Amino acid sequence: MTNPYAAIERGHPGRIGWRIFYFDRLGSTQQAAGELAARGAAQGTVVIAEAQEAGRGRLGRTWYSPAGKNLYATVILRPNALALSQVASLSLAAGIAVAETLERFAPGEVALKWPNDIWLSRRKAGGLIAEAIVAPDQRLQYVLLGVGLNLNLAENDIPEDLRWRATSVLAATGQRCDRVGVADELFARLETRYREHAKSGFAGLKPTYDRYCALKGKKVSVVAGGQPRSGFVLGVDETGALLLEVGASVDRILAGDVSVESAYEEGV
Repeated sequence: MTNPYAAIERGHPGRIGWRIFYFDRLGSTQQAAGELAARGAAQGTVVIAEAQEAGRGRLGRTWYSPAGKNLYATVILRPNALALSQVASLSLAAGIAVAETLERFAPGEVALKWPNDIWLSRRKAGGLIAEAIVAPDQRLQYVLLGVGLNLNLAENDIPEDLRWRATSVLAATGQRCDRVGVADELFARLETRYREHAKSGFAGLKPTYDRYCALKGKKVSVVAGGQPRSGFVLGVDETGALLLEVGASVDRILAGDVSVESAYEEGV
């Protein structure tokens, strides 16, 4: 089977996209990348599948993954001296790279819904999952960074029950993507943002994230630690935590499931 992504393999072990494993069909790229990482695959190794039978999103959700339309990839990262608590903000840094990649197709229409969704024209066009693998002593061993982007799905390709909240680059803009070209640009931008995060944490990336933040000023409901709460989003802090104004107090949310009131009716 010819690997169309072989042409964009770059650099040396450690650089994102230096080696790309390509499959016609997988259960999930996360699972395949996890198996490679457990056998010692170097940082920057990528797994890409044309289709996934059990694509994974956050909180164990299934990611709709039809064949030949989109980009489904998982990157193996082996960050040095990254605290387990920083994995969440690493995912936000990756979100910036994705947003920057899609920006050339739809300027001004790309947004990031904390913590892991990519929005395009006010609908979900992709998502990320940063899966931390730890040793028995709770030391971080590696991160599996999964990216799913809806690129060439036509409107009619999207399941009817998802059309009100899901989209693709093609459906939103009318532009068909060169998926290999998108992957090439994405891996380059991921490399840049990953290195910046490793050097200075999320603080240096926060101004860029703020420009794409879909939630600032929105009234949302958040389920964090099993506890629901509702309030207005003030933004994110320098660690990537969500700042939620609840009455007279401001709650700092490290992880949670966020729903936005009237998100798709009123816009981002």
